[in-house]
Parts: sequence; C-alpha cells; structure tokens
Amino acid sequence: MYLYGASGHAKVIIDILNASGIKVDALFDDDPTIKELLSIPVRHQWKGESPVVVSVGNNLSRRQIAEKLDCEFGTVIHPTAVVSPNATVGEGTVVMQGAIIQSDVKMGKHCILNTGASVDHECVIGDYVHISPQATLCGNVQVGEGAWIGASAVVIPGVKIGKWCTIGAGSVVVSDVPDGVMAFGNPCRIRTKPSIPFCDQSAHPVKRIAIYGAGGLGREVAGGIVRINNAGRQQWEIVGFFDDNIPVGAQVSHYGNVLGGIDELNNFEEPLALAIAVGAPKTRKLIHDRITNPNITFPNLIAPSFRILDKQTFEIGEGNIIQDNCSVTCDVKLGSFNVFNGSNAMGHDVNVGDFNVLMPGVRLSGEVSIGDCNLLGVDSIVLQRVKVGNNVTVGAGSVMMTKPKDGFTYIGIPAKKFDFE
Repeated sequence: MYLYGASGHAKVIIDILNASGIKVDALFDDDPTIKELLSIPVRHQWKGESPVVVSVGNNLSRRQIAEKLDCEFGTVIHPTAVVSPNATVGEGTVVMQGAIIQSDVKMGKHCILNTGASVDHECVIGDYVHISPQATLCGNVQVGEGAWIGASAVVIPGVKIGKWCTIGAGSVVVSDVPDGVMAFGNPCRIRTKPSIPFCDQSAHPVKRIAIYGAGGLGREVAGGIVRINNAGRQQWEIVGFFDDNIPVGAQVSHYGNVLGGIDELNNFEEPLALAIAVGAPKTRKLIHDRITNPNITFPNLIAPSFRILDKQTFEIGEGNIIQDNCSVTCDVKLGSFNVFNGSNAMGHDVNVGDFNVLMPGVRLSGEVSIGDCNLLGVDSIVLQRVKVGNNVTVGAGSVMMTKPKDGFTYIGIPAKKFDFE
C-alpha cells in the first residue's frame, strides 16, 4: 500500500494498516523537505505505484490529489471498526478505530470516518466527506460531497447536509443545511453565506505564477504558495522568478530558475500572475510602475492561517502578501501591494494604503491609518488613532504615539524622529 500525503493524518492510517497486517511501502508528498514519516521513506515523484490512499485531511485537497492520480485506490478499515455487511464503502475511504457503519449505508469515495464516529442505517454519504471523531449521524441522513461534520456533532434522522459545508464541533443538526455554508450550535444555525465557489475545485483551476525578487523574501513567498496549494485555497504552478540583478537561469532553492528581468517580464506572452517579493517599499512601487505587460495580474497571496474576525467588513485590494499568523478584527481596509510579514495584528477600523511593508510582529491599534510606502520594523507598535502618512520608517521595537512627518525615520519608546547626521 502507498500513501499520498505525509501528514499527521497519514500517521493514523499507517497505524491502521499495521493493525491490519498491511505493509506501507512508501509515502508521497509534494513538500521536498519531508524525507520520512514514522521511519517510512517519503518520495516526491509518483510513478504510477498503486494501490494508493490519499492521506490528506483537507477535503478539497484530497479530491484534487485523487483526481490527478490515475491508479487503483485502496480502502482502509481498522479491525475495531464495525461495518455492516449490507453497507458499501467507496474506494479510498478510511474508517478509523471504533467507528460504526450500520446497515444499508452508502459511503462515497475518499471519505474519512474518524475515531469513534457512528453512521446509522440508510445514510448516504457523498465523496470526500470527513466525519470527525465521535460524530453521530442518525438514520436516513444525507451528506453532500466535501462536507465536514465536526467532532461530537449529532445529526438527527432524515436531515440533509449540503455539499462543501462545515458543521461545527458539538453541534446538534435538527434541520437541513444548504450547500457551502458554515453552521454550528445547539440547535445548529447557519453562520456564513454559501461559499461553494471558494470550496469547489472547478473555481480554482491551476494558474501560473511567477515571483519578482529571487532573494530571501522570494523564497518565503514561494514556500507560502506551496502551503496555499496544500490547503486547497488555490492551485498555483510556480513558473520561476524575475530579478534584474541575478543571471538568467540561476537556480532559486528548489522552487525554480530566474527567467529574466523587467524586460523579459514585459515581453511575456501568456497570462501570468505575479507576486512582487521585494522588501523595500519604494522599490516595490518602482517595480510595479515599470510593469506594462497587460498579461500580468497581481493576486493576493494569503496564508491559510490568516484570521479575520469580521469577514463582512473586511476589504482588500490586489497584490498583497500576507504571511503566517496575521490577524484583523473588524472594519479593516487593506490597500494593494503590501507585505504583512507574519504575526501582524490589526485592530478595528485600521486603514492601510499601498506598498507598505510590515515586518514580523507589528501591532496596529484601533483606528490607525497607514498611508503609502511605509516600513514598520519588527515588533513596532502604532497606538490607537495615530495617522502615519507616506515614506515613514518606524524602527524595530518602537512605539509610535503621535503622528510622524512624512519621509522621516522614527525610533524609540516613544518613537522620535531620528537624525542620521
């Protein structure tokens, strides 16, 4: 047996296979930094080996991987699971320790029935569904493709759960749930608007992307793109890098080669998404202003760990790079071509302009306004209602308490204008 996906979910599947006396010959994973898992080798090129089980917990990612593999898929059932002989279980599905599948259940392909979950008589479960630990589906429940039923949730008899929706942990579902929503509570209530285009693979075909800037930030952005792909948010193919200061053909880590500079980018003849991975605010703007190619677009690259308290009041432009563990609360507006380097926190009513770079750990308090082309250093803080204009640098660890003058550097607690002379 082979597994595709070297994750924590894979560790559980390996335990199930070991308990069933089935050998795991190898794992495959798209992350080249993973060499082994539980002493089993991890390969990075699949060459048609089978049978395969896709060992990825995310429902959409599991579907994307399964659909690109033309092979026989295995089915994994732990010896302690109870499966009625009158039930059917689709290929690629994993049934974990202590799970129960009762009579006349029809379970689709590539599903996960997690530890101790129970599916009662005559339920119909679509493909790529995940039923979490200790969840209970009573009789005649229908669950649509890609849905995720949270841990210890209960669904009463006869209820229909829509495609690609999420039922929160501990919820009690007493009425039908439409496609693409998040619902939770007791009784379970719908909490978000339908988001099927966000979840459905057909809305996220593979797109080509390049990175402008082959330095450290460029490599970080490339790694972030891989994580976005793995989370199923979008599928990007990194075609390479553009950089005016590095020779054409130079290898950039394991992510690709340098394709040229601004001239080669402006002559690129196919549609191409571009991330500007340069840390100096003014240089970011200069690069953007020199791009004249109508084939170039500028997507937002947002880490899966980005947290938004109030999505309905959140606004964002284009070309932003948001790295891990950033967060915004409510009524936050982000402009275009900003870099949020990680663990940035933005309070209510924050307004950020264009071409700003926020280094790791920056904190913007409520009602802060940031103009254009500013650089905020590591762990710097801007206090509530302070307005930062344009071309301002705030030093690492500094606390900006009053409005600075444009074009100057401010350092200290409280931050004061610094004279380099």
